[in-house]
Amino acid sequence: MAGYAVAAFFAAVGLLSVLWCLFGWMLPACREGILIYRGVPGQWGFVPLYLWLRSLGLVRCPMLVVAEALEERQRMWLAQREIEVCSLAELPGRLGMGAETT
Repeated sequence: MAGYAVAAFFAAVGLLSVLWCLFGWMLPACREGILIYRGVPGQWGFVPLYLWLRSLGLVRCPMLVVAEALEERQRMWLAQREIEVCSLAELPGRLGMGAETT
């Protein structure tokens, strides 16, 4: 009986591994873009989901949080996780909008 449980466990792990590979193959990882999140005061919104997806290796691009009223502690927490923070006025400059193109 224990042998069937062990075999079922390894079969389940194998199936999950195959599904994980297919999922990673079907979803292209963000490599050259940037994720911009307009922060809502008092809410983290997309930040925990982004950190989770990045830890899984499904997202590789940087994230930029546009927020006006963040405490210094919150800014430091985001900076430790390599998430940039800027104000709405700084956003066009950070994205290179309005720059001369030749």
